[in-house]
Amino acid sequence: MKRSSLNTKIIVAALVLSMGSAFAGCGKKEETTTTAPSSIEVTSETTPVESATTTAAPTTLMEYGETLAPNDVQVTWQEEPMEAKVMYIVGVEKYLKVRKGPDTKYDQIGSLTKGMEVIVVAKTSNNWYKLEDGYYVSADYVSLTPS
Repeated sequence: MKRSSLNTKIIVAALVLSMGSAFAGCGKKEETTTTAPSSIEVTSETTPVESATTTAAPTTLMEYGETLAPNDVQVTWQEEPMEAKVMYIVGVEKYLKVRKGPDTKYDQIGSLTKGMEVIVVAKTSNNWYKLEDGYYVSADYVSLTPS
């Protein structure tokens, strides 16, 4: 009886120590600074660096935790640009399909659930909204109020 109690205490102590070591290893590392030897002169001159900037369409939709690539479908339909506004997904039981174009014949690239906010930037002639990231949802399931 004494031997099993001693073994239990040793196992518990080993676990506590190993967990303590693991937590200590996860702590913030100290900043290290080095000083230049006195024979080296340190100056604060700056060298201009040219930088190139690129602009990409914003991608706000996510599918399986990954950011979606910009929409690659060529626009061949009529759409009326509008001031960007926040709207809400309504009237869906499970989810609303987000598509590459304003029709059910276009590929689905994601989905939205009831109550989610979207930013709408245009409306097509066949009653679909273009989202800020270039994808489309049916206007039948989008509203100015989250009802």
